[in-house]
Amino acid sequence: MNPILTTIDEKTTSLVFYNNPYTKIKFVNEIINSYKVPILYVDFDLLFSGYYQSGLIPKIPNIDIFHPNEENYLEIISEVIKKAALETTIIILDSLNGLYNTLNKISNSGRLVNSLIMFMSHNIRFSNSKLIIPSLSEKKENQWVLSTTKRHILETENMNRFHIEENSSKLQVQIL
Repeated sequence: MNPILTTIDEKTTSLVFYNNPYTKIKFVNEIINSYKVPILYVDFDLLFSGYYQSGLIPKIPNIDIFHPNEENYLEIISEVIKKAALETTIIILDSLNGLYNTLNKISNSGRLVNSLIMFMSHNIRFSNSKLIIPSLSEKKENQWVLSTTKRHILETENMNRFHIEENSSKLQVQIL
């Protein structure tokens, strides 16, 4: 089995740090093609959806794509949690940056984002589901922060952490 999939399967939640959005798309494409269980793709930044709809990413039958915005994000997150509670699923919350941008008008949005992630992580354990959260990030003063906003990223010992890069058109994944 692929060592990345083995690592993802060890814990409920995986943070995926990347510097290049196209590298993220390659990584996500590998992930979605590696699982046969339902995949719930929550696409805040719409990059994946664009590639998927245009056919640049092959369509697969086990994926549902959601497009949250400021008005419907709670409804979508609730639907995703309900589906994941009933059967084993892979949830891709793309991206952490997009989630923050969607909620930026709410006071204490950082606290809400962290609470939503922890709530999802806790509730999907019962169905052996997995949550994968890509984030456009950089390392600053030995900590991972979101690019552009420099927000600190919630990391706990119960989360997998990966850094993905592309070198000579090959995807390189470092387990942190």
